[in-house]
Amino acid sequence: MRQQRARASLRELQRSLQAHLLGEPSAIAEAIVDAPPLPALQRLGIYRNAYQVRLIDALDDTYPVLHALLGDEDFVALGEEFVAAHPSVHRSIRWYGAELAQYLSTSPPYAEQAIFAEIALLEWTLAEVFDSADAEPVRRAALAAIDASAWSGLQFELHPSLRRLELQWNTVAVWQTMSRSETPPDPACAQFPVPWLLWRQNLQNYFRSMTADEAAALETALRGGSFGDICETLEEHLPVDEIPLRAASLLGLWTDSGIIVAIN
Repeated sequence: MRQQRARASLRELQRSLQAHLLGEPSAIAEAIVDAPPLPALQRLGIYRNAYQVRLIDALDDTYPVLHALLGDEDFVALGEEFVAAHPSVHRSIRWYGAELAQYLSTSPPYAEQAIFAEIALLEWTLAEVFDSADAEPVRRAALAAIDASAWSGLQFELHPSLRRLELQWNTVAVWQTMSRSETPPDPACAQFPVPWLLWRQNLQNYFRSMTADEAAALETALRGGSFGDICETLEEHLPVDEIPLRAASLLGLWTDSGIIVAIN
């Protein structure tokens, strides 16, 4: 019983300290003994500040280009606002900050420049791509070995790292130049969102834009559609006589990129 009471008391102290770190009402100060050289409230303040700083450092690790765009002062201010609005809920600090793109898109003054949210979305997605599970890609020779009569029913498993985005701003161009410490182009908004494909191969992240027909075909493949289904999807984008060659070329492109990991 004594051990159970001790464990319960420890849990209460931990929760009370957590509430203090999160800026919530807490009685933790009453459990801290005042002792030189710092009083209890100052010592608690050190912990609270360290908690906030560590989370802002985690944001910096994931969003270096956003940091460079905003500058040190504005990025720290953003971090303080975000930490207050979104306390950490993950055991691993690696996953902290997933909501930053959404926060930027809805919170002034950042929402007034929509490219900030897209930069954050791109950087978070690239981090996800790099940390995704690995899988061995299928080689082009495997496609060549399949009998032509079986092609219509083929289904494809795609690499776990594969992600898709739709970006309306010149986000990638800005990200690339900032990553090279070069002067970025002025923000520019396209008339329509552009689909992008992101994936990892051999511990290296890759990304490229897609045409509308490729994006639609890839979506069909991701839903478990067969090669025949992909061809039907392409009917909305291409003349019928161009579909077989285009579908075959897309499969070749995906295979060479390493994003097909199984053929069923």
